[in-house]
Amino acid sequence: MEYQVHTISTRAELSACPVFLINHFQWTCRRRPAAWGRMGYLRGAGLCVELVCEERDPLRVYHNPQDPVCRDSALEAFFAFGDLPGEPVRNDGFYCNFELNANGAMYAKLGRGRKNRRPLTPKEYALCAPRAQLGAQNWSVELTVPKALLASQLGRAPFSPGGQFFCNFYKISESPEIEHYASFSPINSETPNFHLPECFARAVLV
Repeated sequence: MEYQVHTISTRAELSACPVFLINHFQWTCRRRPAAWGRMGYLRGAGLCVELVCEERDPLRVYHNPQDPVCRDSALEAFFAFGDLPGEPVRNDGFYCNFELNANGAMYAKLGRGRKNRRPLTPKEYALCAPRAQLGAQNWSVELTVPKALLASQLGRAPFSPGGQFFCNFYKISESPEIEHYASFSPINSETPNFHLPECFARAVLV
């Protein structure tokens, strides 16, 4: 599975980037809300991501940075990088996750593997500029994944023309009444687990 990441010069150009669907439902699914998104590389700045869900009055209890928004209704973006350019990713390699609810609260961590991770600092969090919009029939979130943040963790430039990284996007709620799990790229796991970079889709910069 592959997504082509278009290079854009302004955030307004994100609307012309290809759409990906978050439509692989797995495990317990009491609801199946339609969700999709777009992603582009804003030249010199980083990844711009927009995620949208057709869901009225989404569960949105949490308001603060690093609150467990997966217990609400949440949209999520995960990104993984090989140790060297062109290398495949491993489940114990570097990846970052960004999880947002309809209040614009974001839970975000980065590090190697699921257990060796840290939350974003307040400064890093602010640079991601998470925000949400709530409509009558749907809701959406936007964020930026700063190039400088990734470079500081990888020790190299994360993006180059024709270069690759890996990604997955999710729609989730862990609340029993509305529990559901959907992904862009299918997850090879018998139990709910989005933290498996080896199941992510390839993203190629064009």
